[in-house]
Amino acid sequence: MKIALLGPAPPFRGGISLFALSLARAYKDLGHNVEFFNFKQQYPQLLFPGKGQFDQALSPNEFVNHRTLVPWLPKTWQETVHQIKLYLPEIIIVSWFLPYFAPAFGYILRHLSNTKIVILAHNITSHESWLGEKQFLQYVFKPATKIVTLSKATLDELHKKLPLYISKKGVLGYHPCYDMYNDFSTNSRKENILLFFGLIKPYKGLDVLLQALPEVINSFPDVKLIIAGEVYGKSSIYTELIQKLGIENNVDCHFHYISDPEISHFYNSSCLCVLPYKSASQSGVIATSYSFGVPVLASNVGGLGEYVIEGKTGYLVPPDNPSALAEAIINHLQNKPDMSQAIDEYTKCYSWKGLAELLMK
Repeated sequence: MKIALLGPAPPFRGGISLFALSLARAYKDLGHNVEFFNFKQQYPQLLFPGKGQFDQALSPNEFVNHRTLVPWLPKTWQETVHQIKLYLPEIIIVSWFLPYFAPAFGYILRHLSNTKIVILAHNITSHESWLGEKQFLQYVFKPATKIVTLSKATLDELHKKLPLYISKKGVLGYHPCYDMYNDFSTNSRKENILLFFGLIKPYKGLDVLLQALPEVINSFPDVKLIIAGEVYGKSSIYTELIQKLGIENNVDCHFHYISDPEISHFYNSSCLCVLPYKSASQSGVIATSYSFGVPVLASNVGGLGEYVIEGKTGYLVPPDNPSALAEAIINHLQNKPDMSQAIDEYTKCYSWKGLAELLMK
C-alpha cells in the first residue's frame, strides 16, 4: 500500500516528528511504501521561541521527503496537493496537534479525492488558547475518514467539542514506546537522581517540581534533579526559583534541545522521570521513559493516567500539588522498587506495528 504522512517529519525536531519517523519505519517493516509530505518551514521565527527547528541527526534517507509546505504561504499548499496527487497514495495520515496548521491542512485535504484520510490527533484542545479553535478542528476533521486519538481523555474531548457527524469517526489508539533507543539503554542506573525531560512550557509544571524538592532534600540530602530540555520563554523564571528555594546544589540544569546521545546519558543516569504536568492529552515523555526502563511519576491529568500502572510502571499524584509530589518521590527513593519487568511487559503490548495497522483499518 502507498501511504502518505502529512505533517512534521525529520529534519524537524520534536516529538511529533519523531513519532512520524517511528510510524513510517513500522509501515516499511510491514512492507508498505511511505513518503513524507513535510514542511519547508514550519513556523516563522517570530512564533518560534526556541533556538532552532532542525536536528540534522534525525534526517534519514530511507524515505522520500517532500519538503514543500509553508503554513502561511497558500501557493505552497497547492504545490503540496500536486505532489501528493503525483504519488497517488491510498491513505494519507495527518499529524494533528495545533490549530495553526488548520488552514493549510484543511485546504490540502479538501483537494484530495479517492484517498482515505486519517487524522492522527495528538491532542484536541491546545495547551495554548486559540481563537476559533473549534472551527479550525471542524475544518480539518470534516473530510477525514477516521480520527485516531492517543488517549481516551482525548477521544472524550473529541466527542464533547465536535458534532456527532465528525466525532463518530473517532477511534482510540495509543502512543507506542520508542524502540530506537534500545541500543542506548544500559543498566547503569544511579540512585537518587530524578529527571525532568522534554520541552519546557508553563503547563508542564516544572515550578511545582522545584517547589517539591526542598521536602525531598530533607529526607535525601544527596538527591539530584536533572532538568533536560529547551525552555519556551525565559529560563530565568526557573533559575530564580531555584535560587529562592536554596536548592542550587541539588539541581542540574540543561536548558537546551537534547540530542539522542544526551537523552541516553540522562535516562541511564536516572531512577525516576517526573512529569508534574498541570494539563496534558498524553505524553511522549512517558513512552521515552519506558523505552529506557525508567518508571515515571506523573500528575493524574488528561490521558497521562492511562499510561501509568500505579505501583508497577510508576505513580500518579494530583496536579499542582508539591506536597503530594514530594511524598511520592520520597516513597520511591526509600523503597527502591524494581519496575523494569513490568515496564518491559507494558511496552510489548503497545507496538508501532500495532498502531500502524489500526490506522489502516
